[in-house]
Amino acid sequence: MAPLPMNDASVFIPRGHDVTLGVDNAASEEMKDFSYGTFHILRPNRPITLLLVFLSCAVGALLRTVLKETKVPILVVIFFIGLVIGIVAHFTHQLPFVKHIAEIDPVLFLHLFTPVIIFTASFEMDFYIFRKSFWQVLVLAVPGFLMNCGFLGWLTFKINKYNWSWDDSMLFGIILSTTDPILSVAAVKNIGLSKIVTNLIKGESLFNDATTVIIFELYRDLVHQSHQEVVKEIFVQLILKFFASIAFGFLSSKLVSYWLAHIFNDGIIEVILSFSMAYVIFFLAEWFGMSGVISLCMLGLLLDSVSFSPGMDAFLYKFWAMLTFLAHIMIYLIMGIVIAQKTFPYINTRGFFSVITVYLSLNLVRALVILTLSPFLSRLGYGFNWRWGAVLVWSGMRGTFTLNMALALSQTPSITAADLQVKTMILLHCGTASLLTLIINSTTVKKLVVTLGLCNITLPKRMAMHNAVQRIRQMEANAFSMLKLDRFLADANWTMAEDSMTIEYPYKLDTEEIRQLSKTLKCPDCDADIAFERSPQQIADIMEEARLRLLTAQIASYQKQYNSGMLNQEAAQTLIGAAESYVDIEGKFMNIHEVKTYWESKGMLVTMKKWLSDWVYNVKDETTKAPKNKFLRLCHQIVFMEEFEYISTMITYLNSVPIILNFITSVNAEYLPQLKMCNYYFLCLYIGEAALKALAMGRTYIYYHWNQFDLIVIVVGIIDVMIINLFKNMTPSYPMINTIRIFRFGRLLRVFRLFKLTLPTLIFVLDKQINKQLTFRYDIAKGYVQGEEDIKRLIEQISGHEKVYIEITKILEKNKQEAMKELGLMQRDYPEIVTAVKTRQAVQTVLNTASETLKFMISGGIVDRNEGAELHKVILVKKKHLAKLPPTIAPPTAQQLLHNVMWLQDNKNQIEFIQKKAKILYYDYGDIICEEGELPQGIHLIVSGMIKDWSYKLCAQYSNMYVVDVLNHTKCDIYDEAMDDVILVHGTVQDCQLGQRYCAPCILPKTCHQVQGTSPATKLLIIRSIEGGARKSTGTCFNVCQHHADRRCATLGQLFSMESRNRSSVANDLDYTYMSSQSHSVRKNKE
Repeated sequence: MAPLPMNDASVFIPRGHDVTLGVDNAASEEMKDFSYGTFHILRPNRPITLLLVFLSCAVGALLRTVLKETKVPILVVIFFIGLVIGIVAHFTHQLPFVKHIAEIDPVLFLHLFTPVIIFTASFEMDFYIFRKSFWQVLVLAVPGFLMNCGFLGWLTFKINKYNWSWDDSMLFGIILSTTDPILSVAAVKNIGLSKIVTNLIKGESLFNDATTVIIFELYRDLVHQSHQEVVKEIFVQLILKFFASIAFGFLSSKLVSYWLAHIFNDGIIEVILSFSMAYVIFFLAEWFGMSGVISLCMLGLLLDSVSFSPGMDAFLYKFWAMLTFLAHIMIYLIMGIVIAQKTFPYINTRGFFSVITVYLSLNLVRALVILTLSPFLSRLGYGFNWRWGAVLVWSGMRGTFTLNMALALSQTPSITAADLQVKTMILLHCGTASLLTLIINSTTVKKLVVTLGLCNITLPKRMAMHNAVQRIRQMEANAFSMLKLDRFLADANWTMAEDSMTIEYPYKLDTEEIRQLSKTLKCPDCDADIAFERSPQQIADIMEEARLRLLTAQIASYQKQYNSGMLNQEAAQTLIGAAESYVDIEGKFMNIHEVKTYWESKGMLVTMKKWLSDWVYNVKDETTKAPKNKFLRLCHQIVFMEEFEYISTMITYLNSVPIILNFITSVNAEYLPQLKMCNYYFLCLYIGEAALKALAMGRTYIYYHWNQFDLIVIVVGIIDVMIINLFKNMTPSYPMINTIRIFRFGRLLRVFRLFKLTLPTLIFVLDKQINKQLTFRYDIAKGYVQGEEDIKRLIEQISGHEKVYIEITKILEKNKQEAMKELGLMQRDYPEIVTAVKTRQAVQTVLNTASETLKFMISGGIVDRNEGAELHKVILVKKKHLAKLPPTIAPPTAQQLLHNVMWLQDNKNQIEFIQKKAKILYYDYGDIICEEGELPQGIHLIVSGMIKDWSYKLCAQYSNMYVVDVLNHTKCDIYDEAMDDVILVHGTVQDCQLGQRYCAPCILPKTCHQVQGTSPATKLLIIRSIEGGARKSTGTCFNVCQHHADRRCATLGQLFSMESRNRSSVANDLDYTYMSSQSHSVRKNKE
């Protein structure tokens, strides 16, 4: 075989090996030709490390798929894979990249993985729960951590068989005292454990990680380096690592929030910003000697899902969960390789028993520390009990920070072989301790929580789940009934389909629980089963469970309002936070009076503006009158010219230069005569200005606040000149010098004259901020009212008992009326602000409808996707311009409102006729407009203010009916648990799931759970269930059994089967039914 050309050949020669290529060796030439030559199958010098990174990610994804239903920790498997790779590389020289991985820089390791872990953990924390449990977290993270370090270091020093020094034992105790904030809560996050406990575990892990880094670096530096001023260095380090880090994290969160607020509907930029800023902030904090962990904790805690664009929360949480998973995969793979490479020669039977001892010791010490601190923890925050303590002890997983500090210690230079052995054994024991906590603690902590009864499913929760399962089963039955009539699916195997779709009850019930759920009585009229009366304690439990579910529904409502653009970011964060703060207050419902504290705390600007406005503008009207004397009138014209004010300001600016020079000692000594003459000159100018104003204004001169201030400046200046000349020829003494200095400082009063022209601008800025606060106040009240209306529809499904239903209804109605009163008072006091907010919300609503319409047309193929994208951009531009609407808009007049009355159709003749006949009436709060039984006195058009129904009575015949309007291309949810029938009385709708279209009048099938309006005006008649499961009667049968409900449905069927009526007449009758059910008594609520 001919030799290969050298320019086409490539050869890989491993380090430390001599390789001879012989051209006469045919096999070698063929191998070379096959590997590196013509065929190019195996390339040398490929980035194998990068390949290993992506292979580990793929293996992690595979293990997550295979082991998802098992209890085997994925990270343990990854660790053993890294261990095998490291051991194989220990016996062969063919894997040089493994040695490079084993020598990874600890600083790189810290900066690569820590930001992901810390930001994810802090971002997922509930800020309001953390705020209340802050002192508990602080006790556990600082004194608890220090006690843990001390006990574990002392125990290691006493029982270890490797002759470790006290310093080595203490470093070992510091490393093993930290816990991982992600791994510690991973096993207990979704098993029903209280959010208070999970936040306490995560908060303690986050803050003891920060404490660990500070104490570890400080102790290591003190041990390995000589220090002259130890106390001073410790003090500086604590200032930088704690207080400066908190300030830096807070400022960073404000910067990121400001940046996010100016990003409009671009999710990619927001995700990139959150990712990049987490690393940048961590890097900068560490670079400037601060704690990157504390700074990132502050950033994550002060940001939440509402800080980002609507709809971004789900994707954002998944993105950071993915990064966290990949980070842990890489951490444990690398540490498996590192431990195998560095500690393999030291592994023996003695080391195995030492590892078990270390594992038992760290759990025992942690339990002892928490037991010691429990008296303090029980008096702080949410309290504390022994069951919480047991979970807190057993959930302490050793993870990222333990491994990183052990790696950093092993990488420090060793002077002797014994020193190297100590560091290697510390690395081995820390790695195996982390592994054992994953193998034992993480797999058994769930069983511990269940055994301690911390995630027991209460009877109300089981009742709610029972009702939900029954609801799903009813939906299945209805769906199967309808699909059996489908022409394409009629011949399907329905028996198999029904068997495969059987929904089982997810909770395992014992005999007593089954008896509690199935307690029934017989109806005296028809022998139907009805609910049995619960005990007072059971009713109280049901009430509390209903309260918690209503709070969850309120939070969902506020989130929905924010996503639809009806609630701004600040108001949404406030309402969501307020609702979350009520979770731990048993029996407490969210009310508007306590929500008011969130905007009342921001009233300082109003007081400041009032004071400044009084200073600038609060003068008598007669000061503006020009005098009759010609000379005085000329003075008046000069004084009230803008140029006069500008000249006065320039004089003050010029005077500020010698004032400043007076306080510079060297300049004052050299140019004292010149500075003295400047003082006289400017004082004469001030006197001349005051005299000119006095001539122009006469006796009204003193009414101006600025004139009063000018007189003070002149008086102080004259006294200053008199004192200087009086003491000039006297022997200097300390009292004389101090007096001269005091009056020299009095010259600084002249500088405040510069604020004369800037105060109106400052008042304008304050007014703008006040308008924002008032808008914020109205948004909170409006969002609260909307939330109350949203959850009111869910009471019957949530309450679970008639007494609970009645009590909750009363509470919610009272809270809503109080909130409506606040809205009315705001509309009376700040009509311009309210009009601006309503205008913005009206535009937002129309734009949302336009977006829904566009989505409908794209999904139906009416509009091409490219064309739809262009239209979507236009709608987004309009939404962006909403921020440019003025903060205040004058409310419309009565004449302008007539043009917006729909039934007048902007007809000029009709509007003029009403203007001639109409008159404006004024009502105060509580005045009655009309009473039940009175003949109507005409049409009342509300120009400003609000009204409410004082005695709301529905028609007795149709007391469980109401009409819902569905706009074109908008969606409406129907057939919840409390609806018997939904009748389409006008227009057309389309089933969002099946695509079936329905025309009025018709009864919508119960397989429809969401419909979309497809006509300009669509009306649905909702018939509520009066025997809903949420309102179980007791003793006597107030409920109507299913047989009676079927009779009512039959009556409705007769209504639609009457041949003598056409569609139009039926719709008109139903519309009349709706109108006749309105209130007959209306009381004025607010003007």
